[in-house]
Amino acid sequence: MHIDKNDYPALGFKFKVTSTNQMKGVLGPLSGVFFDPDESFFQSVSGIGADLSTSAITDAGSNNRQYQLPGTTTYTDLVLSRGLIKSESPIAKWVSKLLTNDSFSYQVTLKTVNVFLMEKDEKNQDRIVMAWSFFNCYPKGLEIGAFNADKSEIAVERLKLTYTHFNQYFNN
Repeated sequence: MHIDKNDYPALGFKFKVTSTNQMKGVLGPLSGVFFDPDESFFQSVSGIGADLSTSAITDAGSNNRQYQLPGTTTYTDLVLSRGLIKSESPIAKWVSKLLTNDSFSYQVTLKTVNVFLMEKDEKNQDRIVMAWSFFNCYPKGLEIGAFNADKSEIAVERLKLTYTHFNQYFNN
């Protein structure tokens, strides 16, 4: 009996996050090429999700029937966590330009953020298993984790991004 490796669940510990300016376009076919120069490594990614709202409609003349009609899709915020970088990365510049710069006016720069779930192939090379592209992203929140003199832990920053929609890609 032959068992295909795609029959097993994907492992979620090896991934990569990249971003591109909205004007450069969207993620094309999966090729293993990452989008420079905005690539960055993160310790965790969460918030990949979508919910479809529904409206209940009752069947006229029948009290025991109800239909759920589809409505609008809403998306959860994408949360990227990583160790606090000592130098300013392109993503950190993008976030601080909108959230922390003291200015009377600001410009929201939209980006496409890509998340690649990776695994090793037969030749021990990194291979993309799945990918998600989040469109029209902009920073919604920034949180710096607690500093604690009793522990020797990495300082962590969490970036919260909002977006209009996402696409998921499979590399079979």
